[in-house]
Amino acid sequence: MATQQRGQFKMERDKALAATVVVIVVSSVALVAFWYPTTLPDVRIGYLEKDLHQLAFRVALVNGWFEEANLTVEFKPYGNGALEMDAFLGNEIDMGYLGAAPALTKRINQEIMITILASANLEGSAIMVRKIDYDSGAITHVANLTGKTVLIPGPSTVQAFLLRLAVNQSGLSYSDVSTKSSLPALMADSLSESEPAFIAWEPFNARAEYENLAVPLILSGDIWPRHPCCVLASSNAFLNARPDIVQKVVDIHVRAEEWIVNNPTEAISIAATWLEMEDAVSAVETAFNRIIYDYNVNRTGIQMYLDYLIDQEQLLPDKIPTDISGFLEGFINTTLLANT
Repeated sequence: MATQQRGQFKMERDKALAATVVVIVVSSVALVAFWYPTTLPDVRIGYLEKDLHQLAFRVALVNGWFEEANLTVEFKPYGNGALEMDAFLGNEIDMGYLGAAPALTKRINQEIMITILASANLEGSAIMVRKIDYDSGAITHVANLTGKTVLIPGPSTVQAFLLRLAVNQSGLSYSDVSTKSSLPALMADSLSESEPAFIAWEPFNARAEYENLAVPLILSGDIWPRHPCCVLASSNAFLNARPDIVQKVVDIHVRAEEWIVNNPTEAISIAATWLEMEDAVSAVETAFNRIIYDYNVNRTGIQMYLDYLIDQEQLLPDKIPTDISGFLEGFINTTLLANT
């Protein structure tokens, strides 16, 4: 009898211990969840790393306008617009600041479904050449780049498009020069006799000039005045699922663009800190003054991109829209701009 009671007591004790362990585990999980909550952002926004063209999002962030709109935002940097389009494809981001050219090229060639909602800037790039080559008179015109290699941010970028346009305008064929992809931050220090030039977005051009490494061979505004450059876009899926959030982001973008135009000194200060160029504020100012901040979409300019991409056989033949006007109507949506 005593043995039976001891066995029953042990069974009850084991049950109690097991229950206690369960309580402890559940409580621990609850405690971890309390201290480390899983908070998903309202929107994930991509941008090009240290691209002064996209100053609007930084201004909005510093001024607290996303918080003011009750938006939790996750920002993700990318090396160029083509990589950012790949991020759209991989569902890494919902919205993004990127160049119109990669947006257009990959929208067509890879059917990455995004919509342009607003412009971020016009102009603001340059073909830069080694200062020693320019000062010696060896390279003072785009035509002097024959047989040379020009560094570009990537093959599907606005800058690659502008280089192609500048080369053709100079009377050369694009095959007369070579290109090599590189990070804009590394371009100026990478220049050599065989690779004497690069094309990039600001502030990398102004920084190279400030450091006496390179000088502008031609500004992008001289290649194509008021050309479209960076845009604000959304994946179609996110635009359809959360038009309310997309509208808020567009509203904030417009507010930031207008603030930049009306407060250039403060905008340059924000830019210098963001770009880690507090030691070269004059270079930031030079770069800033080469950019036109305008949220209005240059539809005609984007169609010129498209026509040129077709002419230069940069698009897959079977992917080229048969109805160009109809395609652009779907690719560009300025309704949200009109609602701001």
